[in-house]
Amino acid sequence: MLASARLLNQALALLSPLLLVRLLEIAEYGRYRQFMATAMFITSLAGFALAANLNYLIARSPERQAIDLTNTCLLMLGVSLVSALLVIALRQWIVPPEIAGSWLLLAVYVFLFLNLEVLVSYWLAHGQSVQVMGYTLAITVWRLATLLAATFWLRDMEMIFVTLVCAEALKNLWIYTWLRRRGLLVFRWDGPAMREQVRLAAPLGAGSVLYKLNDFGKVVVGNQMGPVPMAIYTTAAYQVPLVNIVQGALADVIFPDMVKRSKQDPARGLLLWKRAQVLIFAVICPSWALLTYWADPIVRALFTDAYVAAVPFFQVFLLLMLRQCFQFSTPLRSVEDNKSFAHANLVSLLINAAFIVALMPKFGLWGPTLGLVVGQTWSSIYLGGRLMKRYQLPLSEICQWGKLGLALLATLAAVAALHVSQLYLPHGAASMLTGLAVFSLVYLVAARVILREEYGYVMRALSRGSLGRKPA
Repeated sequence: MLASARLLNQALALLSPLLLVRLLEIAEYGRYRQFMATAMFITSLAGFALAANLNYLIARSPERQAIDLTNTCLLMLGVSLVSALLVIALRQWIVPPEIAGSWLLLAVYVFLFLNLEVLVSYWLAHGQSVQVMGYTLAITVWRLATLLAATFWLRDMEMIFVTLVCAEALKNLWIYTWLRRRGLLVFRWDGPAMREQVRLAAPLGAGSVLYKLNDFGKVVVGNQMGPVPMAIYTTAAYQVPLVNIVQGALADVIFPDMVKRSKQDPARGLLLWKRAQVLIFAVICPSWALLTYWADPIVRALFTDAYVAAVPFFQVFLLLMLRQCFQFSTPLRSVEDNKSFAHANLVSLLINAAFIVALMPKFGLWGPTLGLVVGQTWSSIYLGGRLMKRYQLPLSEICQWGKLGLALLATLAAVAALHVSQLYLPHGAASMLTGLAVFSLVYLVAARVILREEYGYVMRALSRGSLGRKPA
């Protein structure tokens, strides 16, 4: 349910660039992307993984959830205020020249965006995916509707930025009211609880900052290469949310259970993660193959021919889909090992920066593209090694390699069938739909045969959902 909600949420969010590229000139769209890329870069750094840490705290100690929620909101208020002040103080270096006049709106947007984002973690810790679905869809529709309305009627970039700020302010007012009415936001200081939260948040937050810093290529492109290359680069990176949706949905759902199981036996939590990883890979691997095979027509259809230069970068970014299937940080977090995440992303950041410095002056967008992919691949290898050491396991036992290999074989068989169908069909939409049907049929049949246990998981879950029965 959570994965379906996030897929729908992402589909709605994707409407904004698809419509904006048709409502705005490419340079104006680039200015919008500069504003959003800068804001998202700053907020992702300043977020300090506080919401993720809250998920762990509530799952472990549900009796003090009001205190932990309040402490998290206080920490969010602090980091949001510091972040906004940094934007103001460093605006000459942070804000791209094309949107330099909007620095105050950027600072206010960063402040509002970082506050009170605790509801998803609260509901996930209690296993309430339906509430997460309703909330995330409602917020996406709200942001999308206000953005498109401002773009369609105002057609002024400054007023569009004002609309974004007002939308975040109203969202925060609603969240505050909801928390206060349910007694989840209390004005009571608990020093020991706050100290414990800071102790847990520090290494995970540092790792999160370093991980998000790896996305600084967008900021460099926006500041050094201008709005048009920025539009091309961000278009190429639009595949990344797909894997985060599926991988993140399963990880968020199972993480509280992993924490509870790991208190008794860490191996039990790891087994749950390995089973989920097979499901993640079985969904992501065929998606990666399809997107790579049809990269050119997908970019042309979704973003128009003006963005066709993004295709080769889009295909390289697709490799991150496979890398993200191996999120070794999740089982490490379940046993309170947050330091490894920070160490991995520090070296990944240095690799990324080296590629940008070495390649961007001569090869342009290839510098930040290859830097991000190579750095993230290295971090996965490092975290895999840390997982082996922490759980005292050989390489052969940290994943269900046999099942992952079978999923890859099923994908390759489906790609072969797809390619054969395209050789004998005329080019066009009908040919692509037929090829998609052939690919899906071959993959589902192969998955049914070689991934029988995982196929059974999904079918039983769907059956329970359609019959309205609660899972045992």
